[in-house]
Amino acid sequence: MAAYERFAEAYRQTIAASLEVGERLTDADWAAPTECPLWSVGDVYAHLASAERWMAGGHKNVPPPDGFQDWVDAGVLAHRGRPRAEVLAELREVYAERLEQLAGPADPRSPATFPWGGSTDLEGLLRVRVFDCWTHEQDIRRATGHPGNLGSPAAQVSAEIILGSLPRIVAKATGGAPGSTVRLITTGDVPLDVTIRVDDTGRAAVVPPDGAPPTTELRMTWEAYARLSGGRGEHDVEVDGDRTVAEGVLARLTVTP
Repeated sequence: MAAYERFAEAYRQTIAASLEVGERLTDADWAAPTECPLWSVGDVYAHLASAERWMAGGHKNVPPPDGFQDWVDAGVLAHRGRPRAEVLAELREVYAERLEQLAGPADPRSPATFPWGGSTDLEGLLRVRVFDCWTHEQDIRRATGHPGNLGSPAAQVSAEIILGSLPRIVAKATGGAPGSTVRLITTGDVPLDVTIRVDDTGRAAVVPPDGAPPTTELRMTWEAYARLSGGRGEHDVEVDGDRTVAEGVLARLTVTP
């Protein structure tokens, strides 16, 4: 399956899942706080609806004149106080529109812009939308006691994104010291075992394990890694080796804008 099609399928799955959970929520669930700072469950749904409305409208009005965070907040504030059924109906409506768009012909390499500014292509934008939507799906699930989809197609895409940032994080955490290595191991729905090594120029990259002990080894659950990468809470992490490097990596794991 081509990358664009895989991202489209992951997108469809995570939005559909959030809508399915939404149908089971009570008013108390809707008002519950999430790990996304200052947002309730209802705010998360409002963000999903407004962001997908932007996507459906052609995702052209960026960078926002007042800044990315103001753009995000405006979409949430515009929905506060609206009935739960109304917000869910809007998300269903725009999701149906997005499904039609995704079913039509598309050039994955056509130019696009991230909502915070910065150039990409349609495939890259859809990939990031999967990560955002899945992260918020998990916000909803944790806040309302409906766990699930930690190993879903959208979770797999999200893993690719956050792993892609790891070499840069390791290079900064080690100060670019040549030969420094960090091994990251996750357990659970998305098991990972990757080693990052800094080369003689201070750049870091994924390398095959060679049997030598790493400078630092980090072990955690996949859920913990995903939550740390989204800036959600503190979690148990087992560390072997250089703890200063470990602290530097953990302090830089958040990759969401």
